[in-house]
Amino acid sequence: MRIKKVDFYQLIKFLLIISSFILLSFILNHVLTSKVDYFGRERTYTIELVIISLLIALIFLVSIFEVLTLKEYKGYIIKRPLIKKGSSYLTLTDIFDNENRLNILREILNNPGIHQNELLRRCDLQKGQLQWHLDVLLKNHIIKKEKYGQYTIYFPITASIESIENFKNLPSKSETTENVLDIIQKNPGINSSKISRILNLSRNTIKYHIDKLSENDLINLKEKGRKIELYPNI
Repeated sequence: MRIKKVDFYQLIKFLLIISSFILLSFILNHVLTSKVDYFGRERTYTIELVIISLLIALIFLVSIFEVLTLKEYKGYIIKRPLIKKGSSYLTLTDIFDNENRLNILREILNNPGIHQNELLRRCDLQKGQLQWHLDVLLKNHIIKKEKYGQYTIYFPITASIESIENFKNLPSKSETTENVLDIIQKNPGINSSKISRILNLSRNTIKYHIDKLSENDLINLKEKGRKIELYPNI
């Protein structure tokens, strides 16, 4: 049988609250029932004395609540998963203060489903830099990623599962994809190397868009020697 872990602060809070009520009851009982002092003289009590006694007990009780609440909150912050960078931790302010991350986020918002090679080109970052910033955004639940064939594509965290699936089923998902398709339609039999030179993009980026077009049956691939020729599927 699995034993439930006891919350230390909750237990202490409970004990202190009970103690406070006992103390409050004792003060009230003592004030209202005592008739004589230690020298045998009759005591007289005023309403002011009763109120002061109540206030002392209530202040003690409120202090207990406040102190333990702060301790519990501190414990929550310490236990919460954080992104470590060297010897410091990134806050949300740190995350959104970085211009590179803002550029990445802007591209993802403007082009849902964008992939890493296209982000590299548009954000002008090294691969390691881009991956670090993407990890920060992913771990803080600011963006999400999905697998699309052999590629990883990125979406805003607000994108629903339905919208992502609809996106994957679209024939053209970016301006670059449309440009590649347009070139193939105007130049039947062209290969990816020539498209790469025309658009000034890496071969990996062009391959990504060609794969998308092929999977949606918009183009045909035909081997000719060592090259693969591309034809529009019209």
